[in-house]
Amino acid sequence: MKNSKREEVISHSATKLFNIVIDIEKYPEYIPWCTKMIINQRNKNEIFADMYVKYKFILSQKFGSHVKFDKNNLTIETSYIEGPLTDLTTKWKFEEIDKKNSKIFFDVNFKFKNNIHQKVAETFYPLIENKMINSFKKRADETLD
Repeated sequence: MKNSKREEVISHSATKLFNIVIDIEKYPEYIPWCTKMIINQRNKNEIFADMYVKYKFILSQKFGSHVKFDKNNLTIETSYIEGPLTDLTTKWKFEEIDKKNSKIFFDVNFKFKNNIHQKVAETFYPLIENKMINSFKKRADETLD
């Protein structure tokens, strides 16, 4: 299983950054490989959704997830339901430094069913993670403050 933990200071409020990340319906607008999001169920503090992902030379794949979130503590946790993985968990935590700066904590664990896909994903994961975090930062810069 691949694990990655990341901390980063971003020049926006923690609450506003949380709102961007939890607004998963908008991911196809700015996450490069996300082609479609389908919300299957939404409750007060959880979402069941399918994200459709398309990478170069690979057919579109569906990743079903259960997203739990806490607006008071500014946390988001995702657990895997179905798709090409055996497991996937993500955790986001947003902490206010001051009114214009926040620290984000991002933790991900994943394992593909196919060992070749796992090795490829582990090799390219730093690039994928950077692209994803940068997409969220760019979205924040374009839509906030």
